[in-house]
Amino acid sequence: MDLAKTLAMLTAASAVERNDALAALNVAERAQLIDALQRGRTGRDEEQFVRDIFIATTGDALGALKDAIDDGSSYRDLHQLLYRDIDDAAVRAAILAHFRTTAGEAPAAPSFKVLSDIDDTFYANWKDTRYPKKTVYPGVVAFYEALGGGLVFVSARPGDRTGFVENAAIASLRARGIAKCTVLCGSFSHLLGNDRIAAKKYENFVEFRALYPHHRFVFVGDSGQGDIAFGEMLLGDAEASGVQAVFIHDVVATPEARRRELAEKRIHLFDTYTGAAMAAHASGVLDLEGVSRVARATTEELAAVPFATPAQREAREAELDRDLAAVPGARAGRLGG
Repeated sequence: MDLAKTLAMLTAASAVERNDALAALNVAERAQLIDALQRGRTGRDEEQFVRDIFIATTGDALGALKDAIDDGSSYRDLHQLLYRDIDDAAVRAAILAHFRTTAGEAPAAPSFKVLSDIDDTFYANWKDTRYPKKTVYPGVVAFYEALGGGLVFVSARPGDRTGFVENAAIASLRARGIAKCTVLCGSFSHLLGNDRIAAKKYENFVEFRALYPHHRFVFVGDSGQGDIAFGEMLLGDAEASGVQAVFIHDVVATPEARRRELAEKRIHLFDTYTGAAMAAHASGVLDLEGVSRVARATTEELAAVPFATPAQREAREAELDRDLAAVPGARAGRLGG
């Protein structure tokens, strides 16, 4: 497809001509058109053109089109398009209504989107001094992969209009083993205070949920910066939000009584990603095969962490041995068989 020629032809076409021409385009070509329309200034005509492309796409093709836009290559994703580039509320509402009603987006078994924090959840970078700084936590990537579905990082880091912060975050995550993800950033006005951080994350989640109304969600965060409060918000109306469970990496040595209290709310604190996998299994969102994969990855990756002292390594190995003891087929820091 000659993108420039097709774009010019469709822009000049009547509504009927445009619909007929769009029907002949495949998903990849439709995604290319949307990407071209999203770059630079997205004016009234461009916004209506984007709307027409979405509404002309139904069934499984709509899910594929969303995936193509959310390809993980830059900040120009579906969330950016609908909530930042498109200013016309009526255009946005028409697209979101189409997302809600199209039959192909309501599978018999809705798939997962995995929401995750970055700092002290994906890697040690804020309050967690138990690991060398910027260490990717053993087993975390395997845990994301075992849960399946799309991966969405919901960060407190302030974003910007140019997408610089999100692009930098995506590049950093890809360099550390994340092949594809969406990043939703916070704001400077919500940076101070855990409640304000949680409120901004929830605002981003509500917007994102509208893009994928027939999906279910799980959230992975940490105990250091507002994620428990965010988890409570997510589970406050779980039926409407589609959130199945919340898993919190404990980086502040939360007392056991508090852990039990939170677990009753389906907020599960964990020390290793093997422990997180077992909590996910108990919550019904991960099978035992997935638990075993996470346990193997956690064991192998922990052995490669360059701890500063033997005492640090021994403490983390003791946590892992304790969590492995609960995994069927695991023993003494390794999996049997």
